[in-house]
Amino acid sequence: MIVFDLETTGLPKAEGSSLDEQPRIIEFGGLKLDSSLKEISRLEFFCNPGHELNSHVIKMTGISDYMLEDSKPFIAYYKELCDWFLGEREMAAHNLTFDRKILRFELERIDKLTKFPWPQEHICTLEIGQKVWGKMRKLGDIYKELFGVEIEGAHRAMSDVEATVKIIEWYTKEEHI
Repeated sequence: MIVFDLETTGLPKAEGSSLDEQPRIIEFGGLKLDSSLKEISRLEFFCNPGHELNSHVIKMTGISDYMLEDSKPFIAYYKELCDWFLGEREMAAHNLTFDRKILRFELERIDKLTKFPWPQEHICTLEIGQKVWGKMRKLGDIYKELFGVEIEGAHRAMSDVEATVKIIEWYTKEEHI
């Protein structure tokens, strides 16, 4: 299973908007887990979006233009990302619909959407949480309720991935997955 999170330049625009208007990945974080949810490997990188970040993104993520200036664009990570996803049956994220959509935008920009090795099974802890809690809940709110503490480094890709893994472990133990 791959659990991943993306930090981006913003939220998706309305369906039908130009691909150039859609957000870009600025940070990828992911953990590859075995069937007992133990870490096999991790992958993380910054992507240079090709333009300055807006102040809201900087404030939320703590990622600055300075941090991205020497980073490569998404296309430079494509092969490594494919190799890392290849052969995995499951992928998971807290808001998988969002993360999958942003990854799709990046793949469309480089004409690789149909060549990407998408895992067949998708696990969204936001959707599972809606069944568990009766409403959509932010990652940090679920984490705090379950574990009594804030996510250290929230809104950074790997911190959010590690929190999502702990929530997946809890959902699995409680038989929600």
